[in-house]
Amino acid sequence: MYDKTAKRLLDIAEENIKKINASEIISTEDSAGRIISEDVIPKNNVPPFVRSAVDGFAVISSDFSEKNINRFKVNSQITAGYSKEINPLNSGEAAFVTTGAPVPPNADSVILIEDACEYANGVMVYKKPVEKGSYISPVGDDIKAGEVLFKKGHRIRFCDIAALSGIGLNSVSVYKKPVVGILAGGNELTPPGEDLMTNKIYDINTTVLKSLVKDAGGIPEVIGTVEDDFEKLTGILKKADESAKYDLLISTGGTGASFLVLENKEIKNFYDLVPSAIEKVGRLLFHGVKLVPGKPTSFGLLDNGTPIFALAGWPYSVLITFDLFARPSIQRMSNFKNIYKRYPSVQAVLKHDILKEEGVRKYFQVKLFKNEGALSAEVISAPKPPSAARSLSPMLQADGSFVADEETKFLSAGSLINVTLNDYETLK
Repeated sequence: MYDKTAKRLLDIAEENIKKINASEIISTEDSAGRIISEDVIPKNNVPPFVRSAVDGFAVISSDFSEKNINRFKVNSQITAGYSKEINPLNSGEAAFVTTGAPVPPNADSVILIEDACEYANGVMVYKKPVEKGSYISPVGDDIKAGEVLFKKGHRIRFCDIAALSGIGLNSVSVYKKPVVGILAGGNELTPPGEDLMTNKIYDINTTVLKSLVKDAGGIPEVIGTVEDDFEKLTGILKKADESAKYDLLISTGGTGASFLVLENKEIKNFYDLVPSAIEKVGRLLFHGVKLVPGKPTSFGLLDNGTPIFALAGWPYSVLITFDLFARPSIQRMSNFKNIYKRYPSVQAVLKHDILKEEGVRKYFQVKLFKNEGALSAEVISAPKPPSAARSLSPMLQADGSFVADEETKFLSAGSLINVTLNDYETLK
């Protein structure tokens, strides 16, 4: 029996996920979160001229240190964007400058306007020591031309957009996003917005997966809802694989342990089709993980190399297994150096004892409470009979979730646990 832990599935997926090498040029303003595909080397210095960092008076520091001058004639006012010729200062002269304005060629310091003793009738009086270079930004003081600003593989942040704009770039080369094909299986599914017929349910997972794929950095494309028919399913998988259009496929539903997988028999199974279909048009590399929810999760490679995650059909299971397996895979495809979760984790004290099956990785939904600055976590009870993966209500009530690993059988009240939040607003 092969290793069915979540770690093993992650390892297999990582071994078979290929990074995207193709790049595209996009506008700088739309580049947040994207991965730079080539080193960014500025052609321009920032600032491109010697500028004042404050509102004040540009002066020559030797007038103070060597000549003991404290009264200065102010002959010019220089504002940001000043385009006329700026003459050098003579000894005993100062220029009024605003923040970001160029300073006279021989000025080497700026005095804060509020530090001047007085300023009237074109004369400024200042009696304190002046440090050479104070409140002045030299050429290239912020960003130097010819030096690497961002290396290939850097993930663009909002502050990086500011820097890219600062060196004059209105576009940037980034790796293309992976295209992720989404496939939902089940005769019972009806698209949201349509009338619900007898014994039908709305297709939750397609909508959820589109949002999750976008959030992970991919481009979702809905292939469609497939009825429970083995030949139709294999045909759709084969067509998607041969199209070379998709970097990854994600299906939901029909992932239970089929007869084909368990006994290697060519048996048509109306309810556990996806693993069988993957085996038919590719290689099933993993089927069934010691995980709750998400036990039937599968992974494989189709004949032309398209990887596919087959997730269980219950929405809670989809959310957990996507974040655990599909999200890091999409991030690796996108050339992310550091795999990350959507929301941060916090530490909390468990309010009640917890029992779980040994050898299984299990997720628990929790409600958080603040008590004198400390956090406590109360596990939200699963519906009866046990069917947490089938229910939406525990997720809606929860502030976050924590996971108990395979080795854990018992957690006592008072234990410190790591809770992954469901939202940034949770603790406000």
